[in-house]
Amino acid sequence: MKRMLMMAMMAVFAVTAAFADDDEFKVVEGSFVDVVRQPGKTATVEFDYLDATIQDKEKSGRTLKKWLQEEDPKEFDKWDSHMADAKEFFTKRWNEEKKKNLKVVDGDQADYRIIIKASKFSTGNSGAAYWSMSKRDGGIIISGDLTILDASGKTVCKVYLIDYRGASSRTMDFKVPNFTRRMKMFHKSLAKDLLEDIKK
Repeated sequence: MKRMLMMAMMAVFAVTAAFADDDEFKVVEGSFVDVVRQPGKTATVEFDYLDATIQDKEKSGRTLKKWLQEEDPKEFDKWDSHMADAKEFFTKRWNEEKKKNLKVVDGDQADYRIIIKASKFSTGNSGAAYWSMSKRDGGIIISGDLTILDASGKTVCKVYLIDYRGASSRTMDFKVPNFTRRMKMFHKSLAKDLLEDIKK
């Protein structure tokens, strides 16, 4: 029995280690670091998710927009609010993470535009978030592109986001819809991980 338990624990460790080594951010054009490490410069941020293909098995084959319209119209009606919250959480975490980086700001006037566009989108899972020891399990997952444009509209950096899993939460506060909570946690962790994990 002890041997079987030990083997199971080793298997879990191996899977966890393999996941930890996954490259979720891949710089494919320009230098993310060179753009970001410019104190005094500013950037706006935009999120483009609604045309992404849903990856959850029971929802697959539809875009996020279509799924929300058909399955959860209340959440679809709150989409602009979701994006405002996402921007607030992303901006606050980005600006707190590294003081000597370019600053994310509101408005239309900035030195750069950061555009995060999802091609694939998984909405997360409340059960996994509640029962797992990991802060990531059950969180939203996206694949797509992060593009940084300069003031002239020229692309200066592009990053692939490859099955990036944002933080989730174990809270069972029924006053806060699960999707709403996961969206906020996702964008908070995304800002932190982008600034910490990208090395080149």
